[in-house]
Amino acid sequence: MMRKTFFLLLAAALVLGACRKRMSDELTHDSARAAAERFYGMLIQGECEAYVNALEGNDVRDSLTRCEMIDAVTQYVEHENETHQGLRQVVAVSDTIFADSLCTVSLDVTYGDSLVEHVVLPLVFSGGEWRIR
Repeated sequence: MMRKTFFLLLAAALVLGACRKRMSDELTHDSARAAAERFYGMLIQGECEAYVNALEGNDVRDSLTRCEMIDAVTQYVEHENETHQGLRQVVAVSDTIFADSLCTVSLDVTYGDSLVEHVVLPLVFSGGEWRIR
């Protein structure tokens, strides 16, 4: 009986260890930077709805609030197109991952008029993926 219990506990520990390793593999600097670049890439491509979908907690917002958020992001992109000839390129330059699945990624955003702006994008690791916080 004791031997079975020992093997059961050992198997449980191995399974939990494998799950923990998988989670830590996804919580990497490279994955956070790639996610931040992907999110700003959505803005570059004019994919405002996809950008709003990437926001943390977006699934609990009502449809009116969601539509207002899409409109606000669309207005931001249009303003940048008019003012700075649009967003052209984004490069993640640094990041900080915090112990509670939070992260900030520093980005250099280049506009069509050659302006380069430094932006810090807060992210949270939720549901197995990075989301905009």
